[in-house]
Amino acid sequence: MTTVRAAAHVHSEWSDDATWSLPAIAAAFGERGYGVVLLADHSREFPAGRLDEYRAACAAASTPEVLLVPGIEYNDPDNLVHVPVWGDVPFYGATPDIGGLLAKVAADGGSAVLAHPWRRDAWRRYDPAWSPLLTAVEVWNRKYDGVAPNRHAAALARREGLPSFAAVDFHTRRQFFPLAVALRLDTGRPDPQAVYRSLRSRQFEAVFRDRPVSGLAGGGGGRAAKAAGRAMEVVERARRTSAPVLRRLRRN
Repeated sequence: MTTVRAAAHVHSEWSDDATWSLPAIAAAFGERGYGVVLLADHSREFPAGRLDEYRAACAAASTPEVLLVPGIEYNDPDNLVHVPVWGDVPFYGATPDIGGLLAKVAADGGSAVLAHPWRRDAWRRYDPAWSPLLTAVEVWNRKYDGVAPNRHAAALARREGLPSFAAVDFHTRRQFFPLAVALRLDTGRPDPQAVYRSLRSRQFEAVFRDRPVSGLAGGGGGRAAKAAGRAMEVVERARRTSAPVLRRLRRN
């Protein structure tokens, strides 16, 4: 069994709000020590009928060091709940019903992750019937949670018996951050099918550098891990407080 660091929830120029090309993504994440990139390009403006072209583009941009795994991030009609999906599955439409989407993904052998549940209070729509259909919950999303895991999202994952997921939610250079999903693969080298099997069987762990995110988010790991998690929360609160001031200074 091989363990490989994956950057999860990465957007390319195939998304309506991102501009990085697939080759640039492979190069940039490879320089940062990742062996797999789990792409999650948005469903809402995804070119209809181009899923095969997208998969071929990911394969062509992959390198011997970095495997680009195609994925789609779906959102419901009012853009509240988001769910990245990976696997040999069809395109499920621009803005599907989330409950119906999860049932189809599970039936088709794919993997679905609940993204940034505290963005716009998306967690309020959580249906416990989704739990058996989900692979994991993002308990740390770099774009929305900042430099510390989200304790509330971690509590949701524990309550529903779901693994933790860590996502950079990459759109721009600002989202580079040492979060990863450590995938345990049943092959010597990464390939899409091995990645899909790892996700389906939950053979992965969310990590910050080399430290399990579950401990930092209050799910165990001892006093040292909990203290580190609290320190990161303090840093994140300070960052959020100072950010508006810094933006005003840059404009002046």
